[in-house]
Parts: sequence; structure tokens; C-alpha cells
Amino acid sequence: MPILTAILFATLIYQVNFWLTLLLSVLLIRTCCMKSRKILLLAFLCSLFIGLRTYYYVNYIRAVPETITNQTITIQSDSVKLDGNLLKLTGKVNGKKYLVYYSLKSSEEKDFWSQKSIPNSAIISGETETFDPARNLNGFDAKKYYHSLGISRILQAQRFSSFQRKRSGLSGFRQRLIWSIDRHYSKRLASYIKALVIGYKDAEFAEYSAAYKMTGLLHLFTLSGLHIQFYLGGIHLLLKRLALTRETRLILLSIIGFLLIYLTGGGFSTIRAVLSFLIGFVCLTFDILFSKLDQWSLMLLLLIICYPLALWSVGAQLSLYFALLLLYLNDLRINVWQQTILFSILSLPLLIFSFSEWTIIGGLFTLLLFPIFEWIILPGCLLLFFGCFLPIPQLIEYLMECLFILLEKFLTFAAFPNLTIGKPGFLIFLFLLLIVLLIIDRLKYRQRIFFLLGIAFFLIVSISLSANGLIAFVDVGQGDSIFIKLPFKQETFLIDTGGRLNFKQDKWQVRQTKRISDYNLLPLMKSLGCHKIDHLLVTHNDADHMGELKNVMRKVNVRNLYLADGSQMELRNLLRKVRGTKVHLVKRGDTIGRYLKLRVLSPEKSEGENDDSLVTYFQLNQQRFLLTGDLETTGEEELMKNYPQLRTDFLKIGHHGSNTSTGEELLEKTKPKYGIISVGKKNRYGHPTDETLEKLNKYQIKIFRTDQQGMVYYQWSEITKRGKIKVLIDFIE
Repeated sequence: MPILTAILFATLIYQVNFWLTLLLSVLLIRTCCMKSRKILLLAFLCSLFIGLRTYYYVNYIRAVPETITNQTITIQSDSVKLDGNLLKLTGKVNGKKYLVYYSLKSSEEKDFWSQKSIPNSAIISGETETFDPARNLNGFDAKKYYHSLGISRILQAQRFSSFQRKRSGLSGFRQRLIWSIDRHYSKRLASYIKALVIGYKDAEFAEYSAAYKMTGLLHLFTLSGLHIQFYLGGIHLLLKRLALTRETRLILLSIIGFLLIYLTGGGFSTIRAVLSFLIGFVCLTFDILFSKLDQWSLMLLLLIICYPLALWSVGAQLSLYFALLLLYLNDLRINVWQQTILFSILSLPLLIFSFSEWTIIGGLFTLLLFPIFEWIILPGCLLLFFGCFLPIPQLIEYLMECLFILLEKFLTFAAFPNLTIGKPGFLIFLFLLLIVLLIIDRLKYRQRIFFLLGIAFFLIVSISLSANGLIAFVDVGQGDSIFIKLPFKQETFLIDTGGRLNFKQDKWQVRQTKRISDYNLLPLMKSLGCHKIDHLLVTHNDADHMGELKNVMRKVNVRNLYLADGSQMELRNLLRKVRGTKVHLVKRGDTIGRYLKLRVLSPEKSEGENDDSLVTYFQLNQQRFLLTGDLETTGEEELMKNYPQLRTDFLKIGHHGSNTSTGEELLEKTKPKYGIISVGKKNRYGHPTDETLEKLNKYQIKIFRTDQQGMVYYQWSEITKRGKIKVLIDFIE
């Protein structure tokens, strides 16, 4: 198929990622017998067109000014979200699409943005910023994600004025639908209706859907092929009963399909589903002999033309891969339950590449609950949606809410922990994808697949049992967190968890509470295949060092918790709730660990303050590490008095580079080569201070900063013994 060839060459230019592996594999199967020069020429011309389209698209979204002054912004009304005193929306300025953030100045201003009819045009001034790439190893890449959506930059708005309500488009209509649903139903019911009918997930949806996520059913609440087939299939049946011709039905379904894309937020999974439905109907209407794979390929070509960077989105990758899997599985002569289980297994490579874990019972729960979802939940939510405008019995509302509550409780009770596997490297992922294709091929001819499954199992097990060791200074913002993983996962250490400092605010200013470790530390651990922590150390009691302790201990199995002797007094309430974790009180002279020996150098007694920080020292791969927490200069002087011969290669700079830490005596005596500063980007404290940076430069210490370079980590191989210090962001802007 020339379309597959075209997409392969085109995406190679700007989208070099794992998806090429899948396309290459399919391409080899489809084109191994391709002999027509005309087809190859057509493929080349198609790829050239997509390549040029991608090139100009990338340059267009990148060419934006750094400052915007008194420019007109067209606001996408359905993108407006309020979180405490933060306003977030998407808008266009001079044809460029921006993600806009604005700090509200008063509760009246917040009420203005909460009304039914909000402005869709205004005059705006502010500074633009580039999106961050992944700031932690295997972390979320905001730059790729937002560029895939065509959003150029972040716009930090400083001033809004001259609000106007111009003629409302589909975005404004969708915003009013969201407002109507919120006014008619309870928070829980409204959240489900918005997610299932118009593809809008509000802040509360994450709380209600936690049980679905644990059991692998969250995909049922993402608008995709199932929902589009339900909507367009139902409308098609109605049009057919009206005795309309196929051509007329095609025109009407095309109009309705594209309206659905806009009214449901234009997600990639929705676009894929609508395009697939319409392409299939076109082939049926005009008797075009396209195979299912050809139709899938044509859909992908159209998607790439419209959104050249779509494959940078994990949502698009998942939607396309799952659609391709179902395409092949539907050709196999197997039962529905066999198809469901096989789909769950064959989707494993992409799931672990994207999320590092696998929901073991996801296929089983999908099989059991899919009929309820298809025949009760989806029609019921659609009926309630129309209930915003037409009278319906209140009993339906009551029964649907009870059903959702019952499902949440049942799934919470039946939930089984996800299997943490880790993120595979490129070569392992390549082999896993090839195995998936070989399994499908062998099943088609009813051949045995046990050998292939055995190879896949071996590769999956090898992911977390890597021969590489890692010492990571995790980017947790304004805070500290250091994760250590020994080769072959012999032992794991976590020193501090990071956390957010809270400041007094009025009620209207308070933002939704988010556990930041769910977005930085825990995904890192999952990607490395670590589902437990052998030793967790808390250096002292500040929130930016141990604020995420409770969440980490709730999500991860922690075997041993270490506190400086005396600091436990402030943590009494937390420690009473600890189950299955041994709590140790340590002081100067103690040693922590079995394979790696962490020596505690300070303090003798602690009250949980900065200058009582737990100071540790260890050696790995002939490199020395000194971790000082928030130790201040008086504590450093005491440390040097007790250990006058102390030397180190890596020094974790104390108190985020504050001028109250990192005295010249410490630097002169320990002679570090590298200084790592864990600090938040654009933090309000001015860390690290110029004074501290000058001292580090004076002693010719190479500086690494998490605010500028993201996660800083030292990685070495147990086999070759070679080690290297690495950062996530090489080029500092």
C-alpha cells in the first residue's frame, strides 16, 4: 500500500519515535512483493508532500514573539478552566495558538469567568514561554504534547481588557452545553455525562475515575471508536429507515461526523474514529475495494496531513495502535472472550512504553462490564444529556447516579494492583512489536505461539533487571528528592520525597490539591520498574523535603523508613498510621543499607530543622557522594570538625543554593568536582543566590541545576563499570 510507504518516509523527518517501528513492520509485510514502479513513485510523491507539510507546520508553530502587547485574542470558550485563582484557556493571537495562564486578582473576576456566556474575544498583554521537554527521565514531554495539538507556546497573561462576545461558534456552543450539564446534575453525574457525551473531563473526573483506572476500564470513558460507532451508527440506522439513498446518507453523516469532532473537543481518538467510519462508508457507497488495512492507512494519512505532529501525542499513538490491533484480531476465528484477552496481551508493548505498567485484569473487567457500558451507561448518559433541554423522569437520574456509585465501590473493592514493569528501551520495544505481528500471523494460520510468548516474557522481565545503576537528583520543583537504584534492582533508596510549600490564601484562591509526586517521582520509579523502596530517608521536616511522604508510602511499598533521632516528634500523627514499614531512628555513626552502605554523618540529635538535616555519605563505582539536605553553615562547620578528612566528588548543595548554606570551609575541605542544586524553576526565594554560585565557580566546581537542566543523574554499568553524569535538558535557554 503506497500510503503506508508515504507515511513512513514523512514521519521519519520529524517524528522519529517508536511508531516508526510499527509502521516499518507493517510496511515490510505489505510491500515485500511490491513490484510496480508506479506505486513506488506515487509513494515517494506522497511522502514528499507530507514531509513538506510537516516542515512548514513545525516552522509555523515555532515562529512566535516573546512579548505580546495589546493584541486581540480569540478565546476558545470551551477551553476555559478555573482552578482557585488560576485561569487557564486556549486562544489565538495573530493566527497562533497559545495556552494562556492568568492569575485572577479578585473573587469578582473569578465570578466573571464562571458565568454561562463568557467573552470569546479580548485584548491581552503578556510574556510567552516555550513548553518544557521532559524534566525527569521518561517523564511527560509537554513540548511534544502541545505541539502535536498545534499550540505554539505558553502565554503568561499580565492583563486582559476590552472583553467582547462576538458571534459564538461551536466552541461557545460546547461551553454552554458544559455549563448546562453542571447546572442540571450533581457533580458526579455531571462529570460522567460530560466525559461520555461531549468528551470533556473536568477536575473532579480524576477522583471519580480512580477505580476505573486501577482496573483498566478508563478507556471506556475516552471518546473513541465505540462512542462514535454508537452515535453515527444510530444516526445511520435512522437515516436508513427514512429510505434515504446512500449518497444522501454519506453527505449527512459527513456533516454530522465533523460536527461531532468539534462538539467533543477534537481529540485524536475521536478524529480517528470519525475518519474511519466515513472512509468505510465511502468505500461501501461507491464500491471501492479497499482492504481494512488500506482504509486504516488512508485514515492515518488524512490525520497526518491535518495534524502533522499527531504521532507525538500518546493518545493518538494508543488510539491508532488499538485500531490496528482490532483490525487484525477481527479476522481471526476466535470467540469474543478470547479476542478480549488476546487484545489485552498484544497491547502490552505500547502500554508499558507509555505508562510503564500493565493492568493485569483489565481485559477480564472489560469483558464483564462492556455489556453494561454499551447498553445502559452510554445510552443512559445520552438520555440525561437531552434531559438538560427536555423533561425526563427524575427516576432515571437517580438510578444512573446509584449505578455509578455502585460501580465505583465494586471496582475499588475488586481492584488489583497494576503490574509495574518499567519502560523498555528502543531495541526491546522493537522486538516486542515484531513478536506481536508474528503472533497475529501465526494465529491466523492456527500455529502455536508458546515460543514467541516465552521470548516476550524474557524481554519483559529484563526491563527492570537492568545492569545499569542510577543515582537521580529528581526535578521535584522547589524541593529535594534523590532516588538510588542499584544494578539488577538489588536495592533501592529514596532520600526525601519533595513537596509543595503552602501559603495562606483566601478561600476563592485555593487551587485543587494535586500530589506532585504523582507527576514526577512516582512515574520515574515506575519507568525504572521499581514498585518498592527498600530504604526511605527523610532529612528533616520541611514540606519541600517530606511533603509527599504520605502519598509515596500510600502508592509504593516502603520497607524501611529512617528519621533523624528526635525529628519524629513532629511526625507522630503520620507515624501512627504507618503499616508494614519499619521505622528507624538514626544518628551520626549509623549505617543504612545492605549492598550499598550509606553512612550517617550528622546529626547526633535532631529537632527536624534545616541545621539538623540528615547528612549521608556513600561511594559507588569509585565515586563519592555527599548529601547535605538543608544543612546550614553552622552545621557544615560541625560536620568538618567531626570529619576533617572528608572528601567527595558529588556534593548536593545545601538548602537549594541559599546563601545560608555551602560555606567556603566545606568547599575547600571536601573538594567536590560537581555541585548539584535541586531548586524550583523561577522560585520566589531567588535560589540559588549569586553568592553561592560565585563560591562554586571560585572553587571550579561544575554546577548542575534542576531548574535549568531538569533531572540530573549519574548512571553506570555494573558490567563495564563505566559511569557518566547526565541531564534531561542539554541546552539552557
